Amino acid sequence: MATYAHIVGWGKYIPEKVVTNHDLAKILDTSHDWIESRTGISERRHADREKNETTATMAIGAARLALDRARIVPTSVDMVIVASLSPEHLFPSTASLVQDAIGATHAGAFDLSAACSGFIYAFAMGSALIEAGAAKVVLVIGAEMVSAFLDEQDRTVYPLFGDGAGAVVLQAHNIPGGVLSTVLGSDGSGAEHLGIPAGGSRYPASQYTLDNRLHYMKMNGREVYRFATRVMGKVSKQACEKAGLELDEIDLFIPHQANIRIIQSASKYLKINEDKVFTNLQKYGNTSSASIPIALCEAIEAGRVKTHDKIVMVGFGGGLTWGATVVEWGVPMPHKPRGWWYRSMRWFVYRWAEARSGSLRISRKLENMLPERNGSKEGVLPAEDDIKPEENGHSPISSNGHKPKPKDGDIAKLPASTEEQVEVAKKVKEK
Repeated sequence: MATYAHIVGWGKYIPEKVVTNHDLAKILDTSHDWIESRTGISERRHADREKNETTATMAIGAARLALDRARIVPTSVDMVIVASLSPEHLFPSTASLVQDAIGATHAGAFDLSAACSGFIYAFAMGSALIEAGAAKVVLVIGAEMVSAFLDEQDRTVYPLFGDGAGAVVLQAHNIPGGVLSTVLGSDGSGAEHLGIPAGGSRYPASQYTLDNRLHYMKMNGREVYRFATRVMGKVSKQACEKAGLELDEIDLFIPHQANIRIIQSASKYLKINEDKVFTNLQKYGNTSSASIPIALCEAIEAGRVKTHDKIVMVGFGGGLTWGATVVEWGVPMPHKPRGWWYRSMRWFVYRWAEARSGSLRISRKLENMLPERNGSKEGVLPAEDDIKPEENGHSPISSNGHKPKPKDGDIAKLPASTEEQVEVAKKVKEK
């Protein structure tokens, strides 16, 4: 019997801090009219560090709301997937932090990086796990604190992005419907046009990267615009064809909320009426991987989603990447929320998750304070001072008593500093 992945829960987290175009005009050489006429954006939200708003905390807020609407206990979740270009850390994964905070004690967790296409990619992974029988409940989240990577001196990028998080719960059912098709794509030859140069292994954080503002997002707007207008409509059509769906059967079109002109171009390509297109970028800007799930939540709240509706969600982003999915909505609408007693019960569930996490942290600290049994250090890596040289004075890491010479291509032959690495890269490119 075939298994289908249905969306059964949804949730969003929107920061309270509003940053309008007029606010930006005070710090940038720009104006409200200039931004709105070219992008369709009037304002955006920025996370407030004083309120402890981060990528993880926003993801947790959206996840809890999605689980509440799905009426699924956290312990039933099999996998947590977080898509983000602004994760809490390089590692551990933001998904692991979410898994711990919500009390999904039986779930695996991992992050996925596909920039603004991330939610579609994560959604595809979640539905594939369910269809393959590897999971029954998957929590898929798009969460971003892009404001942490925006340069206040860059008038071409800073006004475009905002922060927020959106989540959906996918559940296995034998009822036909749910996720009907997904199409993903990538073109790495365009990677240079959108990204954050520093902070990774190529250009680790250094004084040089800070001085040159390489830890902020960089974008070739013209190239990204051309790319987006080419792929948005095309990949949406491919997803519809794969699902056996005619374009005029689309009930709701939810595109990545990046630029109103790009959305209009895709709608025109698909010949979709404006009343079938959902947009909210005018008040949130581009929230990257969070834009599609946030838009889906608001479409539901606005009464735009009905049972058996065919919904197309499509995104594009750095990489370059793109993707689209077709979903047949299976949850009875309008959705009826549970009463106060249910909300109270869920409150205790999440407080219990916090208590459990805290007790585990304390137990680890206490365990580290315990004396070693019989003075044994078994299982513990030796400290540097404990490594003794051989009697002949040579390092024990070399069998002949000499340090091994670096081979061709060995990382040891590369210039040590980031500045030198950049110069070498430039020379190679010139050749």
